Amino acid sequence: MFGKKMFSVLALTLVAFMALGSMASAETRVVLKPKVDAFAYFVDTSPSMAQSYKSTGNPKIVAALNAMKKLNAVVPELGYQSALYTMPDFATYAPKSTFSRAAMARGISAVPSDLGFFQSTPMGSGFADLDGVLKNWDGKFAVIFVSDGLANSGRSPAVVVADMAKKYGDRFCLHVISVADTPKGVSTLKRLASLTPCGVYVDASDLADKAVLDKFAQDVFYTQEEELIVEVVEQVTEVVPVPVPVQEKIVFRNFNFGFDKYQITDEMIPALTEAAALLEDYPNLKVLVGGHTDSTGPAAYNQGLSERRAKSVADWLAGNGVAADRLVVKGYGEENPKYDNNTKEGRKLNRRVEIDVQD
Repeated sequence: MFGKKMFSVLALTLVAFMALGSMASAETRVVLKPKVDAFAYFVDTSPSMAQSYKSTGNPKIVAALNAMKKLNAVVPELGYQSALYTMPDFATYAPKSTFSRAAMARGISAVPSDLGFFQSTPMGSGFADLDGVLKNWDGKFAVIFVSDGLANSGRSPAVVVADMAKKYGDRFCLHVISVADTPKGVSTLKRLASLTPCGVYVDASDLADKAVLDKFAQDVFYTQEEELIVEVVEQVTEVVPVPVPVQEKIVFRNFNFGFDKYQITDEMIPALTEAAALLEDYPNLKVLVGGHTDSTGPAAYNQGLSERRAKSVADWLAGNGVAADRLVVKGYGEENPKYDNNTKEGRKLNRRVEIDVQD
């Protein structure tokens, strides 16, 4: 939902007032929204994970579990489902349920760090076992694979993951936390992360850097969006003997467009309808409809694209009950990015139209 009302009623004990006009002020806040409906940690417990990780002196499995604990501490609880599984002997250490950091921490702690001996590491079979579980999952889901990338028997893991990517399409993202210490292991894991367009690869040791840790968490689990909070305070002059609402807050969120697109989509209609209804409640407010782009392409083209985006939103509002003379339309091109244009997610969020209140 892109807009909603939040009412605050002040009960007056002696007198209350009837509003004759209104004044508006605005501020923004950042909200977190989940990228996925569910996710699963998938941890490699094959014999090579008992070997020492780089120069730490710790086994790879210990480094892997420590990285997972760091990540778990910064994953926001946004209502997605979560689970924790291991391979090559497929086992469940956190059954699928609504994610909580405390429950997942218990699951991570339960994964054994004293690993048994296996004759081989059939990574492809491990992913096939995981697929047997994921086929029953609904919505969009992510898998965070934690491994050193060493496999020496059975089907190629890249073939199995490629088949999963084809079957699930954009519902499926495979991310990798790597404890690889060989070129072959690194190559295998980077290849797996590249098989889904949204896949992200990170080295476990790099997650000790808070900035890297927070970025990986955001890349995998959530987006940040700004919403505008408009506070409308009613001015009062006439005494009446009953309590009445004296202030309301209106929340607008941004409208995001696809690459090189400016047309209104069906997904925008419910939010636009609500925005129009909110504006009808306050006929004295003028609004600025501002269009923006990412930094892809020539600046002159982006300026025109931003103007077309703003105009499409303003035209829709004008055609659905909002007086056209209340709408100021402006394109900003690529000049006012709010997010990092060097990332796919940042560019997506910068392709936006914002509705703001004119002072």
